[in-house]
Amino acid sequence: MLLLKFLNFLLGILACSAISRDTFLYRRNSTGLTNTVTWDPHSLFLQGQRVFILSAEIHPWRLPGNPDLWADIFQKVKANGFNTVSFYVNWAVHFPTPTTNNSQGDFQPGTYRDIQRFIDEAKKAGLWMVARPGPYINAETTGGGFPGWVGNVAGSLRTNNANYAQAWTPYMTAIAKIIAKNQISNGGPIILVQAENEFSASANNNPYMQAIIDLYRQNGIVIPIIHNDQHAGQAGNFSPDLPGTHVDIYCGDSYPQGANSWAQVQSIYYSAHKAVAPNNPLCLAEFGGGFLLGWGAVATRSGTGYEKYSNDLTDASFENIFYKENYAQTATILNIYMLFGGTNWGQTLEPTVYSSYDYGGGINENRVAGPKMNEMRLQGLFLRVSRDLLAANLLANGTNYTTSTLIHTAELRNPTTGAAFYFSRHDASTWVTALTTTQLKVTTSLGALTIPTTGSLTFNGRESKIIVTDYVFGASNTRILYSTAEIMTWTSIGGVDYIILYAPSGQTGETAIRFASTPVVTTTNAPNLSQKFWITIVPITSGGVSIVLILMDKATANKWNAPIISGSGNFGQFFSVGTNTSLPEIDPAFDDSSFVTADLTTTNYTNLPPLAGNRVLYSQQYGFYGGNLIFRGHFNATGQETAITTTVQYGFAGGYSAWFNGVFLGSSQGSPTVSMTTDTWKIPSGSLRTGKDNVFVIIQDHMGIVETSTNGGKEPRGIRGFAIVGGNSVFNLWKLQGNQARDLRDSGYLNEGGLYAERVGAHLPGFPDSSWASGSPLIGGGVAGAGVNFYRTTFNLNVPDGVDMPVRLSITPSAITSNFRVQIYLNGWQVGKYINNIGPQTLFVLPAGILRRKSVNTLALSIWSLDGTGASLAGLQLVSDGTFGTSLAITDYVSPDFTDQQHLRPVAQVIKPM
Repeated sequence: MLLLKFLNFLLGILACSAISRDTFLYRRNSTGLTNTVTWDPHSLFLQGQRVFILSAEIHPWRLPGNPDLWADIFQKVKANGFNTVSFYVNWAVHFPTPTTNNSQGDFQPGTYRDIQRFIDEAKKAGLWMVARPGPYINAETTGGGFPGWVGNVAGSLRTNNANYAQAWTPYMTAIAKIIAKNQISNGGPIILVQAENEFSASANNNPYMQAIIDLYRQNGIVIPIIHNDQHAGQAGNFSPDLPGTHVDIYCGDSYPQGANSWAQVQSIYYSAHKAVAPNNPLCLAEFGGGFLLGWGAVATRSGTGYEKYSNDLTDASFENIFYKENYAQTATILNIYMLFGGTNWGQTLEPTVYSSYDYGGGINENRVAGPKMNEMRLQGLFLRVSRDLLAANLLANGTNYTTSTLIHTAELRNPTTGAAFYFSRHDASTWVTALTTTQLKVTTSLGALTIPTTGSLTFNGRESKIIVTDYVFGASNTRILYSTAEIMTWTSIGGVDYIILYAPSGQTGETAIRFASTPVVTTTNAPNLSQKFWITIVPITSGGVSIVLILMDKATANKWNAPIISGSGNFGQFFSVGTNTSLPEIDPAFDDSSFVTADLTTTNYTNLPPLAGNRVLYSQQYGFYGGNLIFRGHFNATGQETAITTTVQYGFAGGYSAWFNGVFLGSSQGSPTVSMTTDTWKIPSGSLRTGKDNVFVIIQDHMGIVETSTNGGKEPRGIRGFAIVGGNSVFNLWKLQGNQARDLRDSGYLNEGGLYAERVGAHLPGFPDSSWASGSPLIGGGVAGAGVNFYRTTFNLNVPDGVDMPVRLSITPSAITSNFRVQIYLNGWQVGKYINNIGPQTLFVLPAGILRRKSVNTLALSIWSLDGTGASLAGLQLVSDGTFGTSLAITDYVSPDFTDQQHLRPVAQVIKPM
């Protein structure tokens, strides 16, 4: 049962001073070399935004053979709530001899040693990275990461020994250069780098640690350097808040679960953090996702042995109790070791472990995501949208928050926003069968409350809850006064804020929401609102605020996800941090997996067959019959490629633009008598990515399909021929995208094309554009270079009854040498196409059947510059054909808007204009 309470404005003003709003300002720290990663005592900031680092430990060499499988693991990590991958680099596999590859090491592309590929795949998945190259890594791998020959070095290892330094310097130099190239400040995903591992400070050790730090900086690493200290981070080895050699951010590690039975949670992380690294965020660089097993460690010879962890000791209930306890102690950097353990294949293991390194992780050794990942997804989704938690202080904890002393609660409160987070569990975290009912005493903006006000909170054995008060969500900044049901996530789509709440099956939840006026609650689709629920949807409106509560039991919540719809640009696939272009498909990192795979090899256009290439790229054969088309061709380069030749059939007055790995190549256009052109595009120097995927992109204008008087009506649209010049490479994949929503009421499937803005519905009324940059399509705005920008505005005519006023949109032509094209959308309908260098039309009727006389109209323009110098409109205005008296009763025709169509479209990302 989930009870909803709605508090009106009157109640809201009764106790507005119940919570202190004192703001505590902390110094924002940096390395002094970059501001892309900064930190304060609460959390990291990435590009100026607080981010909770929920990280999964994965080792590249432990998934031997085909490196394509890294992408599979990363996608599962991303889909299940994590935003970061931490990885060791194993010196032993890259330097089989002291001078391997002229002391550059073996990082062979296409193998498990291809660290660059490992990094690239993580970035494609939208995962930040923490690099941990050692030189010593432990990791239960042979030599702890030391190559076998290192033992031959005279003197001690891991000390300020010149012979040892001579051994590790080539490897650390090589890997430092790779890390520097891929750090966030250079457009890569690496945000932190670790020096050494589980290492203690001493007079003999400190110079060695300093030498590693210095080597990082000398090789261009500017991001923060961290250290992973043993014993739950209590010792403070190399902490920046203590004297002596130090890193930028101090971290601890902890494996608190018992080897054979459940342990009590450890409450030492917060106090240790305050004692040894108070100016850092609380960082746990390793926290047990399971634990290691040695030969003979499990009496029964069965399975991998790690089932004792994944099915019991470190199962989903362990995550629910122990990980939430970390958050309750203010941890905001948490790395789960291991999430995917993999295999100790060949001779990569050290003597105390055996072949399986499954570790009891959420993803098992065979890459199968188990039930543990459901719990992590719920936690991860909550953490990524609950940024008030990231600056919250731990006020107190104990058993005095509830009416039952069997329950332990920690109270965290954000001093700036007043949002509070109560982490509650059984005081004895080992209890497996205890069933306790209670109420929780909280402080809210309306004063002290005991919740729930109806019924009770239930804790069933090993169970923890995050109960929020004064939690603000959505574009409307709606405030949840309190909720005893947990929050999964929230989002804003088309002016509506959606939030998902859940509770375990058979338990109750109570949620109170504050509004400025009495809300309207629609329970038509919520017949079970006051009963045990599986999933219930409750729309609520109040004034101009519209929210939808989605209520479900935890078993159902375990089956839900909230994927990030990738934008493009460097970080378009990362949650909430991005800089995107207005034509995202030109970025080689753009995820085109949702595009249609163009793999046909035969055609019935036998009168106009393909001229070159091993695929038929005719848009009609893939279901796209009009509008802009976007082609993305992929090939693996050998280094001998020099150019790409294409023949594109677009129809009279058509045209296309081409990019290679994000670099603009040029455009080609037809004329009123030319419908197809053949062009050879030289590959720009430095743009070819040898041994890697290269992406060739075409955006094509589709001028319509011919009548039967031309080629008998059988004339294709798309690429008639394609070939790579130089070498023997061929395109191994073609992806094609046209109009996204082909099952539309009213406007139908011929209304739209394949531009990103069209696919996400940015041409529709009601599309949420509040986060867009302000701009103008006129001189000084438009498009800065080759590509597409999309503009939206609104206007209201307020035409009186009894008056007919036909309206047009007038475009003032720019210089005829400026090659650009404009599509005009009125209230979601494409009503015109303007081609500046061809014409002739500059005056476009805004059809009376679409134009709204009494309500707001949405006007949208796509401006496509085919020139590298960009384009803009010389002028734009509304003009009338006159005003006429009429007895015709003209009413506004309101066709479906964005809200009606959003289920047909991907979720839009904020795109930076070109």
